[in-house]
Amino acid sequence: MNWTILALLLMIPGAVGLGWGTMQNRQAAGTIEQAPSADEYLAMYAQWSRLSPAEKAENPWGQGPYGGPDIQKRLREHQQPRLEADLPDLDAGLKTYPPQLADVLYGPNWEQRLADFQRAREIRNLVTTASGILLFAGGLLFCGGLVRYAVVRVLYKDQTEQTSEEIQAFEETEMINEGVKKPAGKASDRPSDSAMAQTPAAPVKSVVKSAESCGYFESAENHQKQAAMSAMATPMPAARPSGDFAASVSLVDSSSAPQSRSYFGWEMDTQEDDPALSTLMTTHPVTHELTELTEEVSAIRQYAAAQQDQIRKFQDGYDWMIIRRFCMRIIRCIDNLDDRLAKLDPEEQTLQSCLEDIRDELIFALESSGVEQFSPEVKTPFKGLEKYVEAVHQRVPVSNADWAGTVAEIVRPGYQYLINDDEVKIVRCAQVKLYDAAETEA
Repeated sequence: MNWTILALLLMIPGAVGLGWGTMQNRQAAGTIEQAPSADEYLAMYAQWSRLSPAEKAENPWGQGPYGGPDIQKRLREHQQPRLEADLPDLDAGLKTYPPQLADVLYGPNWEQRLADFQRAREIRNLVTTASGILLFAGGLLFCGGLVRYAVVRVLYKDQTEQTSEEIQAFEETEMINEGVKKPAGKASDRPSDSAMAQTPAAPVKSVVKSAESCGYFESAENHQKQAAMSAMATPMPAARPSGDFAASVSLVDSSSAPQSRSYFGWEMDTQEDDPALSTLMTTHPVTHELTELTEEVSAIRQYAAAQQDQIRKFQDGYDWMIIRRFCMRIIRCIDNLDDRLAKLDPEEQTLQSCLEDIRDELIFALESSGVEQFSPEVKTPFKGLEKYVEAVHQRVPVSNADWAGTVAEIVRPGYQYLINDDEVKIVRCAQVKLYDAAETEA
């Protein structure tokens, strides 16, 4: 299999690289164990470093009891093995020595050897990491392939068992159908004319029995044979003239026998239909299921239409909320400009003209987007305008009682969004002051 080959191609290099890295680490560990110890020399150097400056001047390092020629000679004999053993610690920074002490312990070229060891360590770590990744990927692919193969086998087995059950059920159905309706026997199995003449009762019984389970046309044929055998079993009179010949022939005619149910002159099978066959031939269950399916499809369509209408309403509401929020920001800018214009001095004509131009541009921008400004007429009754007009708490007193409850002053104009010629939506209601009937002294 392709996935098996790919998994092996990934796992083999990974295993080889991982084994190589493990072997290198074991060799390094063995080298460390076999390396000679420099504890005596290090202890001597530590003792010398604890001396006072005067004592160090009298006993310099590398002479006498503190690292003399004999000790240095013994150390030079094992510099290379000691360096190989201490390379991991030097690389990790666990051991640090002064240059003069390191030269005695490891030799003059120990720094170059340490750099080579660091490069080799990086390569070894890289190979080990890549090998681990390849081995993991190969193992994962191999396990995934095994799981997939097992799942396919299980599904194939279930499908095979299901197919076998369906074939068995089909064969059982065929056997039941064959039991309900058996084919007619061959012509060679029918009794001869001489046998029927000798024993007329037995053939008639067999024909009637076969008619119970044969088809329509075979039943009619059997009835004709039954009538013919009955006529042959009846004693025939002596020879008569040619006129009587027709009468003798009429004895064989199947139409002479009484036929309660006939088709094309043949008597139909008088046996009752088989209940199993009647159940198989009925269309009532199919019609009932089709009716239920039609009702379910209709209900699903109605539900889908209702959901679409609801989604459309939500979308319209969301769009209207965005439009109204944007328009309200521009409307607030227009209101601020109106407030500034109301507070300007009449002498500041230039500034007033600039602010009016800006306000007009904003109003034009709203109108070009379908939002227009509106204001109710003064002295218009407030009743009936609640959808378009908002009354402030402040009232304007008036002596005429007929004007009470009508629009007295426009505080801020309203804005409406034109959807079409017959439908509008109010962005902001117009704010007005209403007339209030003043109290008169009696």
